[in-house]
Amino acid sequence: MEPVESLSPTKKQEYLAIGMMSGTSVDGVDAALVRFTIQGDKMEAQLLEFVSVAYPRDIRERVFTVFKDEAGSLDLACQLNFEIGMVFSRAAERLIVSSGFPRQGITVIGSHGQTLYHLPPGDKTIGKYTPSTLQVGEASLIAQQTGLPVASDFRTADMAAGGNGAPLISTADFYLFSHKTKTRIIQNIGGIANCTYLHAGGGMNDVIAFDTGPGNMVADGLVSTFTKGKERFDRKGQRAISGRVNQKLLASLLKDLYFKKKPPKTTGREKYGIQFVEDLISQGRKLKLSENDMIATATQLTVDSIILAYEKFCYPKGIPHEVMLGGGGAKNQFILNGIRAKIPPDTRFLTHESLGINSKAKECIGFALLGLLCILGKPGNITSATGAKKSVTLGKLYYP
Repeated sequence: MEPVESLSPTKKQEYLAIGMMSGTSVDGVDAALVRFTIQGDKMEAQLLEFVSVAYPRDIRERVFTVFKDEAGSLDLACQLNFEIGMVFSRAAERLIVSSGFPRQGITVIGSHGQTLYHLPPGDKTIGKYTPSTLQVGEASLIAQQTGLPVASDFRTADMAAGGNGAPLISTADFYLFSHKTKTRIIQNIGGIANCTYLHAGGGMNDVIAFDTGPGNMVADGLVSTFTKGKERFDRKGQRAISGRVNQKLLASLLKDLYFKKKPPKTTGREKYGIQFVEDLISQGRKLKLSENDMIATATQLTVDSIILAYEKFCYPKGIPHEVMLGGGGAKNQFILNGIRAKIPPDTRFLTHESLGINSKAKECIGFALLGLLCILGKPGNITSATGAKKSVTLGKLYYP
């Protein structure tokens, strides 16, 4: 992979880029304006402005209808592509106005879009299928509405090169968090949890990155089901804290073959979505568990699957000096306490916020970087993370 530093071996160059993201929780669109400074082998990213725009309730409900693969979902997906594109456009506009930076100074918008379906290669639990991925949020619409170039559809090029199309955020992790003397694990917990292992002084080919399994998705699904949609997540992990982990159910859940599969690997709602939640509830009721006991057990699954991933795939390469936690799960006290208690005693445990990084903006920063690499014609995937056969430029460019 051609490193970013080759863009400017001596002269300092600065770029403004916008990154936009909507994750597996389907809450809305996060958008960040980022200043990238590149000089020699150094890259710095400065978050200049960050906004969140919630999806209208009807759009969110219709996205979940598509997830259920109900009749008429093709018609819905077609419409949602443009409707979600308009939400992304509004998020970009709000960000630009709020930041006060001139529009003409922004190089590119990197838009991840909203994933509707993701089928990575080699998942034997799904059955026979064609590896593929689908993100919506029409980029040409965003370009016309904002008057700026837009890079989007980042996953397809990596999959065309034989990769999983994820995790892509490991590229930003490498450039922004690599350290000459400290081995680090960068852990993100969104709907799905993913980690990036950065060996001290290592290069791109040394990066290990993969989805560890469910993040907040299963517990969120339980909360939403139990409250009939009145609550979407377990705020600060209070429901999990008030429940009791059922070891029998937990042991059953940890037998999931995904946790044993070697990286590169990725997963998503197709595996840990509504069907998984319904099966867990069925098992929990047979064991006469309370709602909060099921939530506690699901949240412990997140913790234990993360630690299992470290023990099987990261620690053999070297015990990390630091584990850095970000994403919505970093606000869940049950998860925080669980991971802190299970990592090696000499490993420093940090949250992105403790380092002055807005963890909610972290993935937006990553897609701003991928958008910048796209418009500069540079590769954006890390092959050791995605499993692609070669480095490729990620994304498709749309101009106003």
